Amino acid sequence: MPKTYSPRFVEPAWYEWWESRELFKPQQRSNVASTYSMVVPPPNVTGSLHLGHALTSAIEDVIIRWQRMLGNEVVWIPGSDHAGIATQMVVERFIENKYNLTRSEMGRERFEEAIWDWRNLKGDQIIKQLRRLGSSLDWDRSTFTLNPSYSYAVNEAFIRLHKEGLIYRDSRMINWCCHLGTSVSDLEVDRTEASKTQSFHISYPDDVKEIIVGTTRLETIPGDTAIAVNPSDPRYSHLIGRYVKHPLFDHKLLPIIADDAVVMDKGTGALKVTPAHSFLDFEIGKRHNLPHVSCINRKVNTFNCQGYIKRAVKCFSFFARIPASWPSDSVPLRHLKRWWVRNYSLASLQLRSSQRIVGCVYLIRPVARSKPNACFRSGDLIEPMVSEQWFVRIEELADSALKAVDDGRIKFVQDGYMKQWRHWLTTSGDWCISRSLWWGHQIPVYLCRDNKWISAHSEEAAREQFGAYDITITRDTDVLDTWFSSALFPFAALGWPKQTPDFQRFYPLNLMETGNDLIFFWVARMVMLGMKLTGKVPFRNILLHPLIRDEVGRKMSKSLGNVIDPIHIIDGASNQVSAFVCFTATSSTHTSPQERIEALDDLYLDGNEKLSAMSTTATAGNYQPLGPHINFNLTMVIESRKFLQKIWNSAIFVLSLFTHDEFTAKQLTSYHRTVDKWVLAQLYEVVVSTNDHLSNHNLPAALRGIQHFWKNHFCSVYVNGDTVGYQASTNQQLAFALNILYVTETALRLMSPFTPFFTEELWQRLPKEYLNGEFPESITIATYPQA
Repeated sequence: MPKTYSPRFVEPAWYEWWESRELFKPQQRSNVASTYSMVVPPPNVTGSLHLGHALTSAIEDVIIRWQRMLGNEVVWIPGSDHAGIATQMVVERFIENKYNLTRSEMGRERFEEAIWDWRNLKGDQIIKQLRRLGSSLDWDRSTFTLNPSYSYAVNEAFIRLHKEGLIYRDSRMINWCCHLGTSVSDLEVDRTEASKTQSFHISYPDDVKEIIVGTTRLETIPGDTAIAVNPSDPRYSHLIGRYVKHPLFDHKLLPIIADDAVVMDKGTGALKVTPAHSFLDFEIGKRHNLPHVSCINRKVNTFNCQGYIKRAVKCFSFFARIPASWPSDSVPLRHLKRWWVRNYSLASLQLRSSQRIVGCVYLIRPVARSKPNACFRSGDLIEPMVSEQWFVRIEELADSALKAVDDGRIKFVQDGYMKQWRHWLTTSGDWCISRSLWWGHQIPVYLCRDNKWISAHSEEAAREQFGAYDITITRDTDVLDTWFSSALFPFAALGWPKQTPDFQRFYPLNLMETGNDLIFFWVARMVMLGMKLTGKVPFRNILLHPLIRDEVGRKMSKSLGNVIDPIHIIDGASNQVSAFVCFTATSSTHTSPQERIEALDDLYLDGNEKLSAMSTTATAGNYQPLGPHINFNLTMVIESRKFLQKIWNSAIFVLSLFTHDEFTAKQLTSYHRTVDKWVLAQLYEVVVSTNDHLSNHNLPAALRGIQHFWKNHFCSVYVNGDTVGYQASTNQQLAFALNILYVTETALRLMSPFTPFFTEELWQRLPKEYLNGEFPESITIATYPQA
């Protein structure tokens, strides 16, 4: 047996052997066994695993392997998500850089073919990584969200909800990303604190008095249709019902209206109302029947400004030179970017001020803008706009999701998420599910005569429903929000809408485990759609783990360069891992950068040292599932690697006890010394506590107990006291050998869900013929130790 644990020789072979024995397929190994089912949160098909995925995989694999060793019939279904926005962004950028083509120039059919080629090229990367981590998934049941059977399930879900009136089409205010050219949901909008931006105080004059209005969005001034004030504001109460002139268009009059939504002590107390470009203004506009004047040209994602920018061109004499950031004369005035429109608007207002035309910029000052909205995917600023889209009515579905948690059909493992769950389900508006993309599930609706929308699986089915075969019908070109299709994953991956054997046997799932950032993106929507479409809760328990950040608490991102591929940790200190160590070292507030680098350099910067998949997953299992995030520390992986080596050393000693020819199974006795009884008592305690912790999904506590037993009881006391046993009689030596073998074998089974490659290697080497009982071919299906 090698003196050191060598992951590169141990880990790759066992996974193939497990698969060849079909050990990951659901099998009933006990007369009292029950079923246990989980699905993997499907990662993006074109992506690669990061430490967040590794944490998810490690947690779920421990639970699945434990349930399998309990004798239950276990299924853990993998899958990947087509990731509409993310994948289309990647492929569009690739095509533009390589072929200098846009998707519009390629056409939809060729573009979709290009994405499928990209998917076939990149799609198996995550599968390879999950295998390296040891994830015991049933790959024969793997699901891709654009597979034909899954696509049929998505269409069926839409059709059913549409026919019940839970999906409807309406012209409403939505979040529009100009960079992506599509709508995005509220959850895909980042509302982060900004530093400073400019606030412009603009005068809106009438015959008696001007009203000063503050705004940070000059580019939307052409869409103003009213000025709103609070009805209780004494400064403006006498002006309610009068009209003011538009600051850019003398012929356009804006009514002064009263609305309680206006905050008197915010800004000047007067609000310019732009119903087509503000959620608040949209609601005000509905109450007062104001028209919607849109400034955005959706087809080219620019501001349609021809009507008032022509006048602004005159203002160029205002400046010593034309700013380089302004567009050239060749740019059509009707298709300007928003920052150009802002400059033109400001210049136009300044020109009117210089000519002493009433209506001008009154004051420009820097202000803190608390919540600028940016697109989660592209980083571009979100433009609220009125658009005709498809929506899901949330109220009825949310009530069902709330009741399922209240009556205990669904339980949160951590109580801390209940308040967030209730708040979001009771306050969220209807869900916009249409996206102006080409990659994804094209919405199965057809526009027929009289502007009637028919939902159907095919054009022929739509004609049949409409009752006419000789009409022209058009399919909606938009695709469904990726979160809509992924919300069906717990049951569509099992064969729904068909009543397949898997669906009947394994649905609902026993546990949904995922990151806490997906509680509303995915978890809540799975519950709402699952209960509506299947009549059952999609899963019985919800376990949410924290997000992984770097050592000093910063979110891992490619722009910071602190994203780590777990395979780089497994295979050794790659340049990326070394850079990460230096990155976190220079960020420490307790030591100087040089001290930190030197300390970590002593621990781990050897490119030839491999920390192994098992030390990586064991570290992931050690993190507490409490709090919003956890800070990844590479030294914890190193400590896990040292712990595994300690166990490896103890196993070498145990095997050495059975190298004597006179040792036979018949000679071994049941004689026990006090220290033998003591270690059995410690083993009993850790078996009880481990099963209890795993039953409560407290993996860190379970793993800490196992590690404490191995290090502080078994290795430090029992193994190191072997010389006392060997000074006694031969029977005592034999009894010691038997006892230490029994404890080792039991402790390996106890630890197996956390480090399966490692424990399989040692367990297979043990001389189990000296022990009572029958043993299966693999530790992964051996009985988990019970009290």
